[in-house]
Amino acid sequence: MNLKDKEKLFSEVYETFRHRIYRICYAYIYQKDEVEDLFQEIMINIWNSLDRFRGDSQLGTWVYRVAVNSAMLYNRNNKFHGKVKSNISEVYLSTEDSGSDDHREIEEKLNTLAKCISKLEKQDRIIISLILEGLSYDQISEVTGVTSNYVGVKVNRIKKQLVSLFENESHE
Repeated sequence: MNLKDKEKLFSEVYETFRHRIYRICYAYIYQKDEVEDLFQEIMINIWNSLDRFRGDSQLGTWVYRVAVNSAMLYNRNNKFHGKVKSNISEVYLSTEDSGSDDHREIEEKLNTLAKCISKLEKQDRIIISLILEGLSYDQISEVTGVTSNYVGVKVNRIKKQLVSLFENESHE
């Protein structure tokens, strides 16, 4: 792949997937000051790996795999196991209507959900984050390296666990 093609593909990846990659970053560390570092690390890894993308899978699936692997390595190297310390709703909500009651209610629920997700095991956090991104079980299977059936089983268990955690957080 020549440099011009690589730059064009990287630009496409950045424009198409940057918000999704930020959400993956939040699924791993939730600390706003560290999310930017992780995002940059992922983008560097994507750039460095673009020459190896052969098109065997969809571009999005490949990007998610690089992002997840980079996040896991970053997390391991930096020992981040913290709780939610930032406003995750900034990643999911636009600034339009930010003063409305509906917006504030959605923001509170998203922050509660993020806090609940942060209490899940690492693999469960990434699976539910990819579900929230709209990936299919087969795509999640490709990204995580577990079978599609196992993803389905895990999703059902994670949902039950999140309902319980959400109810507990709402009563505190």
